[in-house]
Amino acid sequence: MDLDGEILRKALVALLHLSQEEAAERLNVGRSTVQRWERGEHSPQPMHQRKIDEVYGDALRTLGVLLEHAASSEQPERDSEQEGASAQSASLQSTEGTEAQDHDAPVVLVVTNASSASAPVVPDELHVFIVSHLTTHLWNLAHLPHPTCDDKRRHIREAIKEFDSMNSTNKNYHLTRREALCSLAVLPMITLGLTTSGSTLQPAQYGTALAHCAASIEACWTLYKSGDASDLALAFQSVSTYLPTLETIAHNSSRQRQEALDLATRCALLKTFLGWDCAGPTEVIQYAKQAVAFSKQTDDISLQLSAYSKLAWAYFYNKQYMLALTTAQEAEASLLGYTHLASTQPLPPSIQGGTYSTLALMQARNGRSPDMAIGKATEIDPGNESYAFMDFKRSNLLLETGLTYCYQGDQVKAMKALEQRVDVQTLTPKIPQSAQGRVDTITIMALSSLKAKDRDMDKAIHFLTVSITGAITLQSEQLFSDVQTTHEFMEIAWPGEPRIRELRELIVHW
Repeated sequence: MDLDGEILRKALVALLHLSQEEAAERLNVGRSTVQRWERGEHSPQPMHQRKIDEVYGDALRTLGVLLEHAASSEQPERDSEQEGASAQSASLQSTEGTEAQDHDAPVVLVVTNASSASAPVVPDELHVFIVSHLTTHLWNLAHLPHPTCDDKRRHIREAIKEFDSMNSTNKNYHLTRREALCSLAVLPMITLGLTTSGSTLQPAQYGTALAHCAASIEACWTLYKSGDASDLALAFQSVSTYLPTLETIAHNSSRQRQEALDLATRCALLKTFLGWDCAGPTEVIQYAKQAVAFSKQTDDISLQLSAYSKLAWAYFYNKQYMLALTTAQEAEASLLGYTHLASTQPLPPSIQGGTYSTLALMQARNGRSPDMAIGKATEIDPGNESYAFMDFKRSNLLLETGLTYCYQGDQVKAMKALEQRVDVQTLTPKIPQSAQGRVDTITIMALSSLKAKDRDMDKAIHFLTVSITGAITLQSEQLFSDVQTTHEFMEIAWPGEPRIRELRELIVHW
């Protein structure tokens, strides 16, 4: 008889007394992954099967259960559409839009007589190689058919997380990871022939283009979070290359228009993020405007609010503070309009919190009270997951709250928020954050310290010196501009001070 995942789990819980959380921890995967295995939505990959055998092997043998991949002759009959999708999967050809199907190899749990059971079927060696190496595994996922581009991005995101968790102690893994992500980022250039000058995308390629661009966007987003200058440059060039292709598909294909616009919006949002380091504040404004224009055609309120937030920040970094406030107010109006509609789905906390946090900062920078907006931003925990490229997590909330209070003139509250991110004595991170986030925090600490009534010049110089070094090391245009501005404030606060003048010699663009 067949034994499904839920029955197996109950039997194993009785034998091993493991909850889903404990099982996930021992298997080095997320709880959601264990739940999908149990529901039969996905099957463990070979690398996970080996770990399952380590954790559950004795219990499985005690129960007389063997874990095996069903041979094709043992699988239930499929209709012709499923067979077609499987054939496409086997040949690594992606199908178009929502017509694609997701066929993970099923795992069949069979109760047998343990004494007469034969050895488990060994998975195909080529399949094992593909799913055991990050580069080939990600390329395989890019080519496999999935119902939607969102589904494809989710599969890739989860695969990266699982490889990360399994290689947490592998010192050389970061090299493999970077190579795999860079390879996936440029995949559409290869498969669509975009490396050839004057190449034209044919309508028959639209489905492949959408699938591969979706996969590349996920890789570019992960590269962005690395903070490495070369990673950022590659990701920036990639999304810049794919954006015209997605525009073409949206213009020419009514059936694939919405998915193309969704991906075009995401490309423009990513280009805005990356542009702060790879271009400049003036160019970023244009990228953000493009993201807003695309987002309004998607009917996706989360993408719209994310795009408005990027545009407000672009104006802010370009010192166009009133335009930044006006944009943030437009975002608030869109948010309120959405919440007043009937039968709307609740927005992710990161979207709502990020919208109000941006508004609070722009209000404070323009001399208006940010109290209501800060209250709205903090009333729901944003968690630690980004949504629609609204990179607003608990750590971002602390950073933006600190900057808001700094501009409002309450330096005590500003430092209280910032010190939850970075130790004020050692300047080491207290919570997980990027290298850029740490430098950003220290720069705001420098700004807040010189705005304080009892400002300490030694402390301000120390903060800014570390910030200058960090901005140059990361080759971040945004951070470099910030330290220049902060240094100008220091010269005003302590005119003629030799040590302040000496800092100017450190602020050298790479």
